Amino acid sequence: MRLVAFEDLKPNMLIADDFYGISGAKLAKKGVTITEKYIKNLAQYEIPFLYVIDKYGANINVRCSITTSLRNEATQHLKKLYNSIRIGRENELSKLLKKCTEAVSKLVDDIIAEKIDLYDVFDIKMIENYKYQQPVNVMIISLILGKALGYNHVELYELALAAYFHDIGNNFIKEEVLTKFEKLTDDEYDMIKGHAEKGYKFSKEKLMLPMKIYLAIGQHHERYDGSGYPYSKNGDNINRYSRIIAIADVFDALSSRRRQRPALNPSQAFKIIIEGSGKQFDPELVKIFMNVVSPYPIGYTLKLPDGREGVVIKNFKGRPFNPIIKIIKEDGRSVVKSYDITLGKK
Repeated sequence: MRLVAFEDLKPNMLIADDFYGISGAKLAKKGVTITEKYIKNLAQYEIPFLYVIDKYGANINVRCSITTSLRNEATQHLKKLYNSIRIGRENELSKLLKKCTEAVSKLVDDIIAEKIDLYDVFDIKMIENYKYQQPVNVMIISLILGKALGYNHVELYELALAAYFHDIGNNFIKEEVLTKFEKLTDDEYDMIKGHAEKGYKFSKEKLMLPMKIYLAIGQHHERYDGSGYPYSKNGDNINRYSRIIAIADVFDALSSRRRQRPALNPSQAFKIIIEGSGKQFDPELVKIFMNVVSPYPIGYTLKLPDGREGVVIKNFKGRPFNPIIKIIKEDGRSVVKSYDITLGKK
C-alpha cells in the first residue's frame, strides 16, 4: 500500500485501510474499490490522505501493530471523557476514565507484544478530530521512545497515560481561543499557557492516577533550556516523562494539518526536533528519537530533486535519512520497470 494525497485519488485504486470519521464510524472501508462517486462523497470530510493499493504500492507493506480500530477506540473514549469534563458531568468521570485506561492498556500491550521499535507510519487526522486524535499519536510515539529507553511495563503504562492526557487542561480554555485564526493577544496566549497547570490541578484532584502522571501533564511545555512554561524548569528538573512527551507532542503537532496552518511534511518536522536538541529538548532523548522515529513514513511518496518520484518501502533504525525508495516515475512519467535506490547514497 502507499499513502496518497486526497487530490491524487483515482478510480480503481483500492482502499488499503479503514478510515474513521469524527463520530467513530468508518468513512472509508478497507478493500473498497474507489470510484468517481466515492471520491466525491469523501470530499466533504476534508480527508488529507488515504492509504491505497494501486500498481505502485501493491507490494509495499505498512507494518504497525496499532490498528486503526484500536486508535479509533482510544480516540472516541478520550472524546467522551473530555466532553464530560467540559460540561461539568463529574458523576461520569470514573466510568469514562476506566474506558480510557482500558484503551491505553491495550495500546501498551500491543506495542510490547508486537516488538514495534521503529515509528515509520503516517497517522491521518481529520481537522475536526485533531484534539482527540493527536494525544493518541503522541502516546504511541512516546511509547516507542520509552521502549528504546528500556522502560518496564509499569513505566510504559504511566508514560502512555501521561501522554494520552497531556492536554487535558485545554478543556478549561475557551474554544474560540484554542481555534483562533488570527495572532493571539498577550492575554489569550497567557490563557493558552495556563492549560498545563490547569491540567495538573484537575487531574490531581479528580483522576485517580499515579503522581508521576500529574507532574508530566503539568510540565509537558517545560523546555530543556528553561524557556518553557509554567515554571521555567530546566534540564533534569523537568519530569522525564514530560521531556519525552514534549518531543512527541511537537513532532506530531508540526506534521498535522490545522485550521490555522498547513502541516509540515514529516522530514521537516523531524529536522526541527533535531535543531531543538539541547535547547527545547533533552539532547539524549533527541538522539533516541532519531534512532526510532523515521522522517519518511513507509508508503510515503517522495519527489526527489532530480525529478524522480518514489515510494518509501523500508526504513532502518539509526539511519533516519537513508530509507529505501522504489522509483515509480521519472520526469512525471511512469517508469517501464520500477527500481530501488537508497536515499542519500551516491
